[in-house]
Amino acid sequence: MKRTHQLSSGQTLTTQTLRAHGVDVERILSELVSDPASCGVLLTGSLAAGNGTPSSDVDLMVLVPHRTSLISTKEGVRFKNSRFSEALQYCDGIEVNVELAERGRVAEIMTWMTAIAPALYKPSELKFIPIIDGPELRFLHRLRTGLPLMNPGLVASWRDEFLVELLPTYLTVRHFMEVHEYLEDAISHRAVSEESSRHVARISVEEALVSILAALGVTSAARKWLLIESRKAMATAGEVDRALLAEGLSIHADCATGPLGECLTRIEALHQRMAQRMAAEPELARAVEFLQGSIDYVLEHQG
Repeated sequence: MKRTHQLSSGQTLTTQTLRAHGVDVERILSELVSDPASCGVLLTGSLAAGNGTPSSDVDLMVLVPHRTSLISTKEGVRFKNSRFSEALQYCDGIEVNVELAERGRVAEIMTWMTAIAPALYKPSELKFIPIIDGPELRFLHRLRTGLPLMNPGLVASWRDEFLVELLPTYLTVRHFMEVHEYLEDAISHRAVSEESSRHVARISVEEALVSILAALGVTSAARKWLLIESRKAMATAGEVDRALLAEGLSIHADCATGPLGECLTRIEALHQRMAQRMAAEPELARAVEFLQGSIDYVLEHQG
């Protein structure tokens, strides 16, 4: 039976702390890989982020340098997709989710990030920017933000090679692009279905919130936590970003029942304000300047 724990009580989380609460990371690792000393282990998820609860799962990511290190016959290990495998265990009633990232299977993600780097700094190439989603994006986020538990040197090496510090910039620019794309869709849907237009408009605002959060370094904005993450970020954000987040949250709420035309106009204005904010960042300015040159704001002059 699953039980609660005290791992979220503000204490420093290490392998020793986890073991004291019934989660033996070394034992778990020894059952999944043949050469534990060659692997890096990170604590990820809500506990690593500092917002865990006594019922939170323990999420671990294991960086495996060679496929031959995986003990593939271990019962309970399964592939999530072609890149990752996972194992679910209960340690003294605590649920432990282990994600295993084997170097050969995730190498293509490194290639994508290498391709993204010049695209961000050579704006004319932005239209070819790789779109990273799902487990691959989650892997990059966890690698960037996870708490190293074992072999921190190897973890640091993977972080450098996968260019994870580029992730906030990538997400900021990518979702900035998508705000306008969804806004155009919402405008075109309006002639057919107001309900559909409202739905797409809300997606456009969500893209805006993800972009603003990424500019603040938050790369964990899963859709189910997006509004909570946005409100949380407002507590520490500067005046400009706080105002952008507040406006995005307001528009998102109004898109449900408020005047649709007004919501669409406000999304367009928000997008322009985001562009002004991003233009002040040297790493974003060139990309935003290029993108703005291809955007036609169709609502700003309509009365």
